[in-house]
Amino acid sequence: MFIFGIIDNGILLVCLLAGASLEDYLPIPHRLRTKAVGAALGALFGNAISDGVAGLSMGAGQALGVTLGCLVVVPALIPFVRRLG
Repeated sequence: MFIFGIIDNGILLVCLLAGASLEDYLPIPHRLRTKAVGAALGALFGNAISDGVAGLSMGAGQALGVTLGCLVVVPALIPFVRRLG
């Protein structure tokens, strides 16, 4: 399980850092393109990917369900982004 934890959080960390680096390319208004928003989106997508990879141990259908369940939360970030602007 130690290796699993490294892989799981490693995927999350890479996506978080990528999101913070790619904030200029986000499909959101320019005034809201900040490193914090990029990092939050990167972390949300990274979590979905890493949980999906973990779900593969339970089967492809379970992995897809877990991934989609994680992605459902992404739109919840929108109200918080609007408050930043």
